[in-house]
Amino acid sequence: MNSNNCIVCFPRNTEMGSFVLVAAFLCLVIFSKVAFAAKSLTDAAKQLKIDRMYADYKKEFPGVADFSAHQILQLMDRIQIVLVDTRKPEEQKVSMIPGAITKRKFLQNYSVYQNYIVIVYCTISLRSGKLVQKFIKKGISMFNLSGGILAWLHAGGIVHKDGKPVNSVHVYGKKWDMAPAAIESVW
Repeated sequence: MNSNNCIVCFPRNTEMGSFVLVAAFLCLVIFSKVAFAAKSLTDAAKQLKIDRMYADYKKEFPGVADFSAHQILQLMDRIQIVLVDTRKPEEQKVSMIPGAITKRKFLQNYSVYQNYIVIVYCTISLRSGKLVQKFIKKGISMFNLSGGILAWLHAGGIVHKDGKPVNSVHVYGKKWDMAPAAIESVW
């Protein structure tokens, strides 16, 4: 077969042709691993990845104290806690932690919650950690939910929409697609 009949032609320089083939193959392998990585992880592996990501994010707000989802679930019935969801409205429309209020509602009258333990969250608690850091600088006591709504779900917490339990959560983007297997991820 001569090169005029090729469907895909590579330069006659075999070094360059080999490079193109190897580069194309590597791109295909990397893309497929990224696209399917989170879906192929077990729930335990997802939880570990959430913990690691949060530990890395926490470096951006080192002075912020946090509570784990397990701690919050144990304390909810014993002390006054208000959970503040800092995610965007389109994320909140998919689901929220029961009893949580929006950041907007909290900011409208945060003095109402002065006798509460205020715990802020987002998908994995990067955005919420930065918000807590800003409030601490203003003298307002707040805490971050380590690992965010994803850690909440992995700890056995539920989410709701319009007051009813649902099995879906907005995870902000593909990078954070680490909801438990029983929960549908939306982004």
